[in-house]
Amino acid sequence: MAKTARIVAQGDEITTGATLDTNSAWLAERLFDRGIRVLGTASAPDDLDLLARLLLDSSRDCDLLISTGGLGPTTDDVTTEAVGKALGVPLEERAEALEQIRARFRVIGRPMTPSNRKQALLPRGTALLENPAGTAPGFAVDLGRARAFFFPGPPHELHVMADRHLFPWLQEQGSAPLLRRRFHVCGVGESVLQDRLADLALPAGVRLGYKTWLPFNSILLYGETDAAEPLARAAIEVRARLGEDLLGEDDETLPQVVGRLLLARGWTMALAESCTAGGAAALATEVPGSSAWFKGGVVAYSNDVKTGLLGVPATLLAEHGAVSEECAGAMAEAVRRAAAADVGVSITGIAGPDGGSPQKPVGLVCFGLALPHATSTRTVRFGIRGRDRVRSMAAATALEWLRRKLVARSP
Repeated sequence: MAKTARIVAQGDEITTGATLDTNSAWLAERLFDRGIRVLGTASAPDDLDLLARLLLDSSRDCDLLISTGGLGPTTDDVTTEAVGKALGVPLEERAEALEQIRARFRVIGRPMTPSNRKQALLPRGTALLENPAGTAPGFAVDLGRARAFFFPGPPHELHVMADRHLFPWLQEQGSAPLLRRRFHVCGVGESVLQDRLADLALPAGVRLGYKTWLPFNSILLYGETDAAEPLARAAIEVRARLGEDLLGEDDETLPQVVGRLLLARGWTMALAESCTAGGAAALATEVPGSSAWFKGGVVAYSNDVKTGLLGVPATLLAEHGAVSEECAGAMAEAVRRAAAADVGVSITGIAGPDGGSPQKPVGLVCFGLALPHATSTRTVRFGIRGRDRVRSMAAATALEWLRRKLVARSP
């Protein structure tokens, strides 16, 4: 049974940083879910000898080797040749592979070019893997002590082929999925979570981990297939320690939870945004069906729009400035009225890199929350660098604040 794996990504675009290697991350997560420990990931440029050596080295201490990329029709696609070199076998044109390529071109309604015939050349003795999503067939072979799978680089092709060939093979091998629970928070630092859970006594067979994906953090509980009951006990303790900071579990997202809480009250919401420029609205509408509770938003970037469209008094802006709790409160109330929503949420701040002052530095963001019976405001200083990070943190913080308010109020 396969228990360990290594992943290799091929191409100059990976090793030069021109393309982010999302394939390895996608594979690693899904292998972990199936109880496979990934010993490491590696990448190689479009260099035949380097790739052949890397494949041989990677195959020496694992049960499963997965390679992505380098199966295309151009001269810089050298994975197939590298595998032949590593195995010490020649390449052969496979009639079945050639027919698969021709069939794919018929499906997409384009003539097959001569260069695509190169993709029908496979190392002798390898097992052909059909690619229903692209023109490059994959293949599998025993290399070193590993069963090696070679897939194309385009992510959508990899996903389809892994679902069709890799994961069924793992199931046949008897790989057992790990049990996993995830607990999500927003605006609570990893070090705070570590201190809060430091003395947590985990039952045998249960492990704990952390994942940061700003502006969120997740606590992860893992268990073997026979540890369902201990995992459930540990989950109860994690929930208790997180308390009101727990925004959701497993696949739940912040906008999903906010939407559910709004619908439970029969409420709708609207947004008025300045520094986030629609980022909070984009986050809210990631959820299918969000139109049931999200009325719309206003990007009030300039003071003219704040006064002319939302009706924020010019005297208020002159006295307190656009980045102020007074302005945030007025924006929240105004968008609530304008959209005929039950809840108005506003964001106004300084995302940077310019525009800050000693009194109002970069990263200072003010929020307004207008509920049916009261309006609240708050100010947060995000001590992080980068305009995009300030904006994403502010958008999530606005929805998280609303979530906490909704949880605190009875339906």
